[in-house]
Amino acid sequence: MKSPFLSVKESSGERGAILVVVLVLVFAVTLALLAYLYLNNNNTLIASNLAVQNMAQEASDVGLDDASTWLNQLPTVPEILATSNSQALAPRFLLTMPTSGYLASNVNATTAPIQPPTDPQFWSQCAANNQCYQLPQPVTVGSQQFQVEYVIFPNGSPNQPLAGYEQNQSRAGSVSAYFYVAYVHVARVNGGGLG
Repeated sequence: MKSPFLSVKESSGERGAILVVVLVLVFAVTLALLAYLYLNNNNTLIASNLAVQNMAQEASDVGLDDASTWLNQLPTVPEILATSNSQALAPRFLLTMPTSGYLASNVNATTAPIQPPTDPQFWSQCAANNQCYQLPQPVTVGSQQFQVEYVIFPNGSPNQPLAGYEQNQSRAGSVSAYFYVAYVHVARVNGGGLG
């Protein structure tokens, strides 16, 4: 006697359908795994670059602190000290922008705002050309070392006195408030970029 369960016949259209479904699933899982590995690698690179960028920001804070400390230690405002000789306080403080590295033509600071250096090569030569101040020692933040350079320019006065600067303590005259622009450049010591 034949068992009815052993005599089940498959239709010819169903043969190999399971194999195709399994192959499609294996292919989809492989693609998902490759996409995950690719994105994970990119996320690691992005996180690494952001970490180095944060370290560079901390190094630039050291440059700003050095510039502020230098300004505060001067016996009088730098504009007065540099009036007779505009290069007297160079390379930290310049009354006017250098003609090279900034704009094609020199800009008068009284009619136009001070501009950041536009030449990408400016910072590589500015310390040697006495156009910016370079900290004597590299700044170490975390595992990175950065060379920090900066230059300070007078920024002029605001049109309206700031709150608290309307008059001095004797209530006669005005208190002088001086404003400056400091451009700080940070580069990794090994010459690499920021990440």
